[in-house]
Amino acid sequence: MALCTVPSFNLNIQYDQCYPYQYLYDICNLYKLNFQNVFFINNDDHIRSLVGMNRRYSVQSVVPVINNKKTYNRAISLFVKQNEIESPVQHSIPKTLQFASIEDEGDDNKRYYSTKTPYACPSKEYVLSSPPTGYKPIGVQVLARHGSRTLNSHDYDVQTLKIWELAKQKNMLTPLGEQLKEDTELFIGENNHVGRGELTELGKDEHIGIGSRLFHRLQSLFLPSNTVTVMTSGKKRAVDSSQQFVNGLTESQNGIQIQNQSPNKSLLYFHKSCLSYRTFKKTDLDIRTKIHLIKNLPQTKAYAQQVLRKIYTKDFVDLLTNGYYEIQADKYSDLLDKKFHQNEVDIVICLYSMFSVAQAQNKPSLTNMLAKYFNKEESYWFSYINDAQEFYVKGPSIEGKTVTYDMAKPLLADFFTSINARIEDSDNTVAAHLRFAHAETIIPFATLLQIPNFSDKSVYPLDIYTYENNPWRGNKIASMAANIQWEIYQHEEHHDQILVRMLYNEMEVKFKSDCKSITSDSYFYDFNELKRSYQHIFNMD
Repeated sequence: MALCTVPSFNLNIQYDQCYPYQYLYDICNLYKLNFQNVFFINNDDHIRSLVGMNRRYSVQSVVPVINNKKTYNRAISLFVKQNEIESPVQHSIPKTLQFASIEDEGDDNKRYYSTKTPYACPSKEYVLSSPPTGYKPIGVQVLARHGSRTLNSHDYDVQTLKIWELAKQKNMLTPLGEQLKEDTELFIGENNHVGRGELTELGKDEHIGIGSRLFHRLQSLFLPSNTVTVMTSGKKRAVDSSQQFVNGLTESQNGIQIQNQSPNKSLLYFHKSCLSYRTFKKTDLDIRTKIHLIKNLPQTKAYAQQVLRKIYTKDFVDLLTNGYYEIQADKYSDLLDKKFHQNEVDIVICLYSMFSVAQAQNKPSLTNMLAKYFNKEESYWFSYINDAQEFYVKGPSIEGKTVTYDMAKPLLADFFTSINARIEDSDNTVAAHLRFAHAETIIPFATLLQIPNFSDKSVYPLDIYTYENNPWRGNKIASMAANIQWEIYQHEEHHDQILVRMLYNEMEVKFKSDCKSITSDSYFYDFNELKRSYQHIFNMD
C-alpha cells in the first residue's frame, strides 16, 4: 500500500499524519495539486529535493517498505510514497490520530454517546459565582435543544436488520449475533410506540428540571407582572420540550404569564432554509474528503471489525470487509429506489447510531443496548466518528469556512435585540425569552459565540479533527437538552450599567477571548463590551 504524508508549514513542528494512497485522488482534487519535483530519502529518513530546498521534512511516520527504491513525488505540500511491491503493507497509526487516553478511563462501564448523550445537570456541589454588589437580575435569554428522544428515522434499524438477514441466510451468526434481531425488533417496537423522533420520559424530565432550576435561580424575575415568551422551531419534540420546560418553571409559581409565539424556522431551524449552507453540504469537497478519510482510518476499520466479530463469524466479517453488499433501501428509508452500499464501517456506524439513543429509552431493558454490543473503547471511537461529522458539518469546521455557523447570526442578533428592548423600554415586561430547537441550531450558535477552549477552534485545512488537537466534544456542545442561557443584570442605582453572564448547560463559561469580563476571574461582562466584541459579525445598531 502506498501512503502520502502531509508535512506542516510550521518549520518547528513535525507533522506525521498519513493518508491511505487510495484516497489520494480525493485529496488531489481537494487541493488542486500538480505533481512536480522528485525527492529522495537518505538513511536518516529525511527528504532531499533535486531542485534543492533548504527545508528538511521529517518522514518518520511513513511506513517502511521492503524495497530499496524510495522516491517521493512532490505535490506542493503532499508527498506520495511509491511502493514497487504489490503485497499489502502493514502500518502503524499516525501519532496525530491516536488518543492519548480515554476520558473517564477508570470507569469500565462508561459508554460514549456523542450528541445523543442524555443531559447532565451540574452536581449539587457546583456553585455559581454571585453577581457584583448592587446588581439584580432583569432578564434571561435561553436557547435549548430538545430533550432525549427516540430514533428519528428508520434508516439505521432497517439497514442493521438487512445485514443480519444476510448473515442468517449464510449461517454466519455468533451466539451474540443471534440476539441482535430480537434486540433490534424490541428497540424498533418501543421507538415506534413512543413515536419516531419524539421525547421520551427522560427527555421530558430533563426540561422540567432545567425550567425548575431556572425559576429557583432567578426567582425575582418570575412575577405575575412579568411575561415569559416561548418560541420553538415548530417540530413536535421542540414544542413538547418547551411545554415541559414551562411546567418546571411554573411548578412553584402558577401566576407567571406565558406568551407562546408562532414557530420561527428562520431563527431556530435555519439549516433547512439557508441556501448557501444546503449547497455547502451537498458540494463541499473539503468536508467530504475529511470525513471520508476519518471513516477509512485503520483504527476505524479495526474497531468496526472488532464489533462485527462479536456478532458475525470471521468469514462473514471478511466478506463485508473485502467487498460491498448492495442492499435495496427499505420503503421507510430516505434512500428510495437507490442502492445502499455498505462496508464494515458503514454497518457499525448504523448499529452505533441506532443504539446511541439507548439511554433515552423508557424501558430499562433497552437502556444498555449500546453497552451490550460496544465496549468502552469501541463506543469511544465511534463517538469520535460522530463528533467529527458534527464538527465539520455544523461546527467550527475547517479554518476559513464560516458557512456552517454564519446562518446563526440572526439568532445572535435576536438575543441582543431582546436585551436592548428590556433595557430601553420601561414598559417592556418580558423577563425571559425561551427558545427551543435542535442540535443543528445550538452547534452553529455555540460556534458563532467562540467560547474559549470549547467551541472556538477550527482545524487547519491540511489537518484532521481529533480529540488530541481540538477541545470540541459533541456530548458537551450538543447533548440532549443542551442549553445556553444569558442572564442580564442591572445596577439598582445606575440603570445604564448592565452586566451579562453566560451559562452553558447551567455552568458558567466565558464569552469569546477578545471580550474582557469586568475582572480577569469574573464571568460577568459589561453589555456594551459584549456588543463591541460581536459588532463585526453584524450591525446591531
